[in-house]
Amino acid sequence: MASDKPSQNANVLPSILRDGRILQGIAQILFVMVVVVAFNDLAVRINSALDATNQTPNFEFLQNRAGFGIADSGSYSSNDRYIDAFSVGFINTLRVVLPGLLATTVLGMLVGVLLLSRNFLVRNISRVYVEVLRNTPILLQIFTWYFVVIFALPPQQESIALPQEGIRNLPLLQYALSLLLIAGIWQFSGGLRRKTWRMLTREIGIAIVIVVNLLGIELVGSGSPIEFLPGIYISIKGVAIFELIPSSLFGEWMVFVVIGIVVAAMLWRYFGFITESTGRPTPRTSAVVISVAGFTLLGWLIMGMRPTPSAINVYNDDRDAFVDMSYDDAFESGLLTIEQELEYTRQPLLYRPPTLDPRGRNVETGIEISPAYLAVFLGLVIYTSSFIAEIVRAGIQAVPKGQLEAARALGISKGDMLRRIVLPQALRVIIPPLGNQFLNLAKNSSLAIAVSYTDIFQVTNTIINQSGQSVTGILMVLLSYLVISLAISLMMNMVNQRFQIVSR
Repeated sequence: MASDKPSQNANVLPSILRDGRILQGIAQILFVMVVVVAFNDLAVRINSALDATNQTPNFEFLQNRAGFGIADSGSYSSNDRYIDAFSVGFINTLRVVLPGLLATTVLGMLVGVLLLSRNFLVRNISRVYVEVLRNTPILLQIFTWYFVVIFALPPQQESIALPQEGIRNLPLLQYALSLLLIAGIWQFSGGLRRKTWRMLTREIGIAIVIVVNLLGIELVGSGSPIEFLPGIYISIKGVAIFELIPSSLFGEWMVFVVIGIVVAAMLWRYFGFITESTGRPTPRTSAVVISVAGFTLLGWLIMGMRPTPSAINVYNDDRDAFVDMSYDDAFESGLLTIEQELEYTRQPLLYRPPTLDPRGRNVETGIEISPAYLAVFLGLVIYTSSFIAEIVRAGIQAVPKGQLEAARALGISKGDMLRRIVLPQALRVIIPPLGNQFLNLAKNSSLAIAVSYTDIFQVTNTIINQSGQSVTGILMVLLSYLVISLAISLMMNMVNQRFQIVSR
């Protein structure tokens, strides 16, 4: 019996080593140790090399004066710090990525649906769009937008103005009748059986009504002069668009908008409950639109009833002195400052069209979009949309045809079929690869340096050249893109969990 104890203790160690889980844990620990040692050795070597040139990595240099300007920088100036310049670059990167994600999703889904169109021309044009764009390098597309398309635009003195400036002598009654005519065309075309005739009737009829009004063709009554000012200028120096500035009434108006959204959400749930309980279709979409639009317009009308002061002290250039005038007279004379307009206007949002200086070389008011931003934005959106289109097409075709045939047999409309049957199942296939394309768009935005757009990569490159802090600068860029990518991944994972099949 005593001789058995040593043999049992001797078998304890080999039995542990034969456990696969134990071996995997030991291997992972050893791997982590090797990685830590390798990175520590690399860090020591980098610090030693940089110490010799007095360039030890640190973050203190971020408080130093930057000394360089940045385009698309807002209030930033060369007297600000490096950290301020880095923040401008980060914001400029988000200005490309965030709108780009929305635009490429809408465009990609539209093209993906058109890939399945029964129309031969539409289907093949969409197929050529996808195949050409996704098989062309994105850097080449950005160069094409910048050096071919934008450089072909006229100079700013000869900008393309939309709409054309001028005065239209059209009666207000004609505008009201035009809206009724458009509604009538839409309602009449809905009764046509063939989809092709229905679409042609709507598109041609509505286009004729719009063109007649834009050309200023008077059809009924006597017109009153209505001034049209350009809201968009397009030139080789980019695009200048109008801006909407919140006035002193904006907060009060937003209360009506929020009430409309809350009422719309309640109506959506109420009508949805009725549909699920009785099976009777209800106009949920129409109720939501009417609720939001109704409260928004109601708030706008109530804000418009605000009385204006009887006298406003404004500066009159002709008299070279301050004078008291009524709001309407001062507004028509153009003597109000922007601060006075925002304070005394009856509108929650103040519309300011873009204006050029007397020489037509610079934009004085409005939002100016640089050519570099346009090239990067269009290149990223159109390139990524070609991949999303294929993802959407595959997701829709992944829905079993038997379910579509069953929906048609039950008399479900095409809109309900798409909203309730096709999209919920297709999104389970679409969302995972869609997240990968979102990440690609965010990372491809670093190619903006090719057209000198001042994103985070170019700004950091300038900071590195001036300060010599290459390691710190590259680390900051890596962490910035990592934060953006992780935020996108988190968002897409939450959306993916929302559309997953819940199994018991």
